[in-house]
Amino acid sequence: MEGAQRPKTDQRRRRPTLACVSCRKSKIRCDRKHPCGACVRGRHKTCVFEDTARSTARRSGIASTAADPAGTAETERRGPVTPASSASTALNHDHVSPVPGSDSGNQPAPLLDVGALLKRCFELERRLEESTAAKEPPERRDQQSPSPEGPAIDCYLAVDIHSMSRGVFSKTRCFGQSHWMNIIVHFKSMLELFEHQSRDAKSEAVAVLNRCKALGRSIKAQRYPGIINKFGTKMPTRDIADRLVDGYLRSIETIFRVLHVPTFKRDYERYWAAPDTVGLSFVIQLQLVMAIGCTLYDDSFSMRNSAVQWVIEAQYWLLGPPAKGKLTITGLQIMALLTIARETASVGGDLVWIHVGSLLRSAFCMGLHRDPSRLPKMSRLDAEIRRRLWNTILELELKTSADAGGFPTISPETSDTRAPANLDDTDLMKDDESSDPEAGDRFTDMSIPLALRDSFRDRLAIYQWLNATPFRGTYEDTIQLHRRFMTSFKGLMKRLKSYPHSGRQPTAFQCRFIEIMARRCLIGLHLPWFGAGLREPAFSFSRKEVIESAVKSYHLIFPSSATNLSSTTPLVNSGADLETLSTEGNDLARFAVCGAGIWRLVASQASMIILLELQTTLQEDDSIGPPTPRPDLLNIIRHSLPLYLSRIKAGETNVKGYLFGVALAAYVQALMDGLDGPKTTEPILSAAKKTEKICFDLLKQQLASAEYANSNGSENQFDWDSLMTTDEEWTDHSMMGAFFEVSSVEGFLGSNLGFDFMSPPMPF
Repeated sequence: MEGAQRPKTDQRRRRPTLACVSCRKSKIRCDRKHPCGACVRGRHKTCVFEDTARSTARRSGIASTAADPAGTAETERRGPVTPASSASTALNHDHVSPVPGSDSGNQPAPLLDVGALLKRCFELERRLEESTAAKEPPERRDQQSPSPEGPAIDCYLAVDIHSMSRGVFSKTRCFGQSHWMNIIVHFKSMLELFEHQSRDAKSEAVAVLNRCKALGRSIKAQRYPGIINKFGTKMPTRDIADRLVDGYLRSIETIFRVLHVPTFKRDYERYWAAPDTVGLSFVIQLQLVMAIGCTLYDDSFSMRNSAVQWVIEAQYWLLGPPAKGKLTITGLQIMALLTIARETASVGGDLVWIHVGSLLRSAFCMGLHRDPSRLPKMSRLDAEIRRRLWNTILELELKTSADAGGFPTISPETSDTRAPANLDDTDLMKDDESSDPEAGDRFTDMSIPLALRDSFRDRLAIYQWLNATPFRGTYEDTIQLHRRFMTSFKGLMKRLKSYPHSGRQPTAFQCRFIEIMARRCLIGLHLPWFGAGLREPAFSFSRKEVIESAVKSYHLIFPSSATNLSSTTPLVNSGADLETLSTEGNDLARFAVCGAGIWRLVASQASMIILLELQTTLQEDDSIGPPTPRPDLLNIIRHSLPLYLSRIKAGETNVKGYLFGVALAAYVQALMDGLDGPKTTEPILSAAKKTEKICFDLLKQQLASAEYANSNGSENQFDWDSLMTTDEEWTDHSMMGAFFEVSSVEGFLGSNLGFDFMSPPMPF
């Protein structure tokens, strides 16, 4: 009877859990550090200590969540528990709790939460150790290793407390994490080398680079026309116009649908038959189409001045009165074409995201975010054109926001417009919808934009996550976004391969450009963790994804770079006759050589990532024999330097990209040759000086050409005497301190970076 009357009690142990979650599950001894030694050796991504006070309370029933609603709400607001957050929670959790089963009125004696007190003791001890270590000199701190594994690992492995880059602030502009300039943070020592040279008033490198900048400003000034008084006065001949229009229709129009091609061709024929019979809006539209086609005309971008002229005319037309008269479908098409043309013709292409904001709001004003079925009755052709334009505007908003490092302000939830029909343009000319053949697996004019639309939500989530302010993401969020995106990416690639080989298929330009957009999204997603991945094994997955995506992106633009070149060919050519690229028959490569914006940045960013990987690999190589870097990476670097040179020959006036690429390649070559420390400075400076002189000669030829001299008669406006003075003191050296248009290296990169990948430091 005594045993029957005795109530059952919980016989589990009340001893608090002090080991981390991973060690407790693995049943191994934990040293209770942050992170612990076992997690460091096992390369766990996170080392999390459970909130002892709450776990003890849950097991014993001493404190319930209902008794502490404020603490529960605070925990939910703060998010996942981390070592730092759990410690702070424990400090505020040493409350007195009643004995279960007893009334508060006749409670015999309060029980203290022992687990919370122990946790608080450990926290106070840790703080005492940190404060003591902070007072020690740096040399002693380096000698005192807190664990047998070596120096304490920085907070990269802790959940929610990894300090990711918030972007770059340059002059008056703020670039988010998707902007290409964020990769520059890993080249701090190289920038410091250039900044050191800028402080030398007699530096030849500074003098030549300043002269290149002066030439570039003069060339740009001669490209831009004066005040536009009349539109459509610089039309080419019919045969040239046909080539330019065909270049646009076979490339950009197949990705971003803006025009109804049969209607455009009909008006195009009318224009050449009788130019006065078409309206001015079509003339502006035609000029923008030809401006984009100028990029594909030849390797030297010989029609750049015409493209700039037509882009400026379109801008004047949009600004002119009446403003309400531009709120038409044709007006939206012109704004969309202007977005693309400003990038290809390099007319303020880095500011095009601002223009897309006006385009987006104009579309809202015209109701393109509402499905045509909810609007007054219209023809089938008009309804599909509205759906296509809205789909293109969403893509342009996402693409340009990623280029500018801005937060995408659009969301699919703001619109109820249905996806465009998967039909050819000629099918829209029919009024009877029931007569349309079912698309099925048939490839149509809309197959590529619709395939790209399927991954829109995942790409939007990534760029919003990257450029959100304030940023609250973790590495686990990166992995989850990666998994979601790869699911849609694989579906996209499968869809492109599913079209029957016997019928119409996607072009090589379409397939390669679609994959480049996807690879670029992966690079942006993992690039914030790329720097940590160069040092910490926990982030090696991000390092791998960034490198492989960069390699594949470059090979997609230039398939010839995948061929094995001679292993004896140096990265930096020392000869006088430098090689340039031929892009005949490759529209994507020609866009990369002649265009700006995304067309130029994809290849440039890929080459910089590969240079950083080669540099890090060579610095970490500790073998007895010569280093053996990846041959495919070396081939891309050998291919990328002629790419920079080809761009300058095609009219690019900014030589800093070429100079920086050559300097990095020279440093990699010096490491391959077995040089280190101060011995690497001379090859870098020698290659940089040679590159500057080559660029100066090319820019001088451009300025002296008849095309620039005859444009506005400004051949005598440039002060050649002051430019060619060799012994003049160049007192304005702010440009070198702002190599990538930032106030200083420290202001750009920060004075306290957690890691420096140019180790050993570059000598000065």
